[in-house]
Amino acid sequence: MKKSIIFISALLLPDFCYATPPSIKQFVPKNWEIISKAQGDLNQDRKDDFAIIIQPKNQILQNRKLLILMSQKNRLHLNLSKKIPNWTYSEKENCINDAIESGGVSIHRGVLDLTFAEMNACSNWYGISSTYRFQWQTIDFKLIGFEYNFFNKNNGESTNYSGNFLTHKLKTTLENERIENVTPKISWKTLAPIQPDHLSKIQLKQSDSFLKQMLK
Repeated sequence: MKKSIIFISALLLPDFCYATPPSIKQFVPKNWEIISKAQGDLNQDRKDDFAIIIQPKNQILQNRKLLILMSQKNRLHLNLSKKIPNWTYSEKENCINDAIESGGVSIHRGVLDLTFAEMNACSNWYGISSTYRFQWQTIDFKLIGFEYNFFNKNNGESTNYSGNFLTHKLKTTLENERIENVTPKISWKTLAPIQPDHLSKIQLKQSDSFLKQMLK
């Protein structure tokens, strides 16, 4: 099984398997719920921090937020609150799935990933995922990279863009999931920095404009 299939399938798994600590619940307003959550050391102090996405239980009230909760003096403190755009909600009329349901937040080795995964339920030909990658730097989370994957379910072709703003490199990988023993086509380009590049200020773009935002 090829990497992009594994990647898309992994997005369908739960964010993590343990219960929500009581200390987190104090940051969730009444009649709101947590729809994605992750735990890990974000500021390298060897204490667990949390990233959660919350929304009203009444989904008619479309209002999603990303909360970053960081440990200080054995207590969690709200470090950042950022609105998640309403385009992430499912659109039944246009057959668009919920971008958070198959995406959301994750923390790995101190890096915060915010992933949106979009598919059209009325179409059997594509799947798209886009990831913003942030790292804590003194007072804010700086954008250090991104991932963008387009998978054509009809012919098995996939295109993945992997950008690293620390090395200023963009890796593009073209491959076909249905063809065995064929080496993927990989190309490299120089990646220019973008502005704004901090989580508190960056605009979270939908898949059709995500690459335009990153590749400037």
